[in-house]
Amino acid sequence: MRIAPLLGLALLAGCATAPAVPLESPPPPPPPGMELLLGHPAETALNLLGKPRLDKREGEARQLQFAGGCILDLWFYPQPGAAPLAKHADARLPDGRDFAAGECLQLLMRANAPTAAKPEPVQIPPAKKPVRKRG
Repeated sequence: MRIAPLLGLALLAGCATAPAVPLESPPPPPPPGMELLLGHPAETALNLLGKPRLDKREGEARQLQFAGGCILDLWFYPQPGAAPLAKHADARLPDGRDFAAGECLQLLMRANAPTAAKPEPVQIPPAKKPVRKRG
């Protein structure tokens, strides 16, 4: 009669219930340096980086691509009751090799920074020689 205790345990195990609400894991932290864009609306990227090379929509998702020394792709997804937010970023070099998204963002921000106004060189007119009167 060793089977009876095992059968009882099996029946009790079948009574165990799974949690009613699945536990959601928190989103992974953004790649280093991407805190400025991930979790923010497209206007943030447009203000920091200027006009994108590509602005594509697929369903309700939007992809913005910025280029200049590296290529940065940002994907924006709709949020309930809010503007779509950047949820994913990829970066690569123009030859296709992977590149750190945060480093690419910094490179693009430097390239998009307004250039400091350079003072115009001062033109000094040549000195006039005194006119000698002949008499």
